[in-house]
Amino acid sequence: MTHADHALPHALARSSQATPQHGHAQLLGNLAARGQHNLGASLAMLPALAHTDTWLSLTQLQAASLQRLIAQQDSWLTQWQGWFHSACQLSQANTVSKLLEQEVNLTLRAVQILGQQAVDLASLQENLEINYGYWASLHTPVATAAQSSPD
Repeated sequence: MTHADHALPHALARSSQATPQHGHAQLLGNLAARGQHNLGASLAMLPALAHTDTWLSLTQLQAASLQRLIAQQDSWLTQWQGWFHSACQLSQANTVSKLLEQEVNLTLRAVQILGQQAVDLASLQENLEINYGYWASLHTPVATAAQSSPD
């Protein structure tokens, strides 16, 4: 084995540590940690479920989430309407090269819209997880006692 042969495994090991895979593991770990936190906060707030203000604030959280989802869907509908309008214009191409260009652009636009929808949904999910965790932690008996005790 040459010196280069010995160096290659070390270089590969160093490069694999800097790959996005490591970042993906961290993201998945954060997702799991949020889920675990939210489960613990949900269990800790069970006594608070006897209070109507807890249910009222949960309903407000759900309504805000629904409003955001509806706004996203409105945006998506507008984007797809624009895409459909562009698709209807394909028949106006007067050369094969123009038709091909329009078809490729239309396909790329559809992929872009779908990608943005996926990003929007992932963002909404993360936002809901974080907001719910915060909301649930505010309604645990410890947090409720701290809020009501005089300073």
